[in-house]
Amino acid sequence: MNKILLNSAIQEFITSHIHSNIHELVLKGSPFDGIDIKELIEQIEAKKKCALKLNTWFETPGVYYPNKLNIEQTSSETAAKIKSGFMEGESIVDLTGGFGVDSYYFSKQFKTVVHCEINPKLAEIAACNSAIFGTKNITTHSKDGIEFLKSCSDTFDWIYIDPSRRDAQKNKKFLIEDCSPNVITHQDLFFKHSKNVLIKMSPMLDISVGITALKHVKTVYIVAVKNEVKELLFHQEQGFEGVATIHTLNSHPSGDVQFSFEIVEEETALASYSTPKRYLYEPNAAVLKSGAFQLISEKFNLGKLDPHTHLYSSDEKIADFPGKIYAISNSYAYQKKPLKKAIGGLKANVKTRNFSEKIEALKTLFKLRDGGNLYLFFTTSNGKKLVIECQLDTL
Repeated sequence: MNKILLNSAIQEFITSHIHSNIHELVLKGSPFDGIDIKELIEQIEAKKKCALKLNTWFETPGVYYPNKLNIEQTSSETAAKIKSGFMEGESIVDLTGGFGVDSYYFSKQFKTVVHCEINPKLAEIAACNSAIFGTKNITTHSKDGIEFLKSCSDTFDWIYIDPSRRDAQKNKKFLIEDCSPNVITHQDLFFKHSKNVLIKMSPMLDISVGITALKHVKTVYIVAVKNEVKELLFHQEQGFEGVATIHTLNSHPSGDVQFSFEIVEEETALASYSTPKRYLYEPNAAVLKSGAFQLISEKFNLGKLDPHTHLYSSDEKIADFPGKIYAISNSYAYQKKPLKKAIGGLKANVKTRNFSEKIEALKTLFKLRDGGNLYLFFTTSNGKKLVIECQLDTL
């Protein structure tokens, strides 16, 4: 870590060149003694990555950045803030602290935060930024989190761990046992130091696999930001032997939408089926990840279009539905010649659900243009292909 980079003139240079041509900057070289142009470029590129993902860091003067890959791998600020709200207490240890975004938000919920980071440079950067933010209740250890637990006698209200999902060649890994560290083999160690453990897993992981592999799973949190699943979190509570609860949260500027249920509710729910009626319902990404396909139909009294089509319909609008609601204007059987007359050349947002053809092929076939307020769902209902023409219901 080169602390000369925190000089005010250098910081001003970094900020003023956020949108500059990187290749041109490299050719010009560094205008500062003791600073290599590569170091300046690393700061510029990493800070630029934070503009949308980590706005507090982007807007705070004097923040020191790691390389842009570390920024790509860290939690988004929105997700970190949401996640911290699932926990509270006196103390927490973050075993895979990284750049420190999660620990920063944990520090607002806990009196003391222990931040472990195996990479010495990243640990130093996180500690430096804690000082910049004036966060006094975070203690950083440049140490592997598992080794830290093995060597300490302390207990904590919570343990948090985000296992690395990349191997030595930077290839992505999705299975629990392929991540590092392998949390399955360290569960007894975790419960020796805390009654509550929160583990972040790949959003691609099958939830049932996680519940089976991990002990005492009390709650599974599915966090989506602007309808994209960002985090899948497993809360283990020592001694818990009940049925796990699935809690979904879709964060959006217009407001957070939450939906929770016990797994047994989905297992015993009975969906009803119908063809498209007056309204069409599309569950948000977090709900879709939860797999509550039968329960959505039963709980909101909606007709599911098909056993494998996760779209729903009703004549009366259900305003508190956890997802998007569309007003249906037309429904067409998927017959190419009549369809070309009905929808050919339209400006529309094209979606497919349980449909064999790809979106780009459909847009080409029917000469559809992107955009506008119209939506076309190419889907399957009652075993038959159809196209639903609709608009977002904003009332």
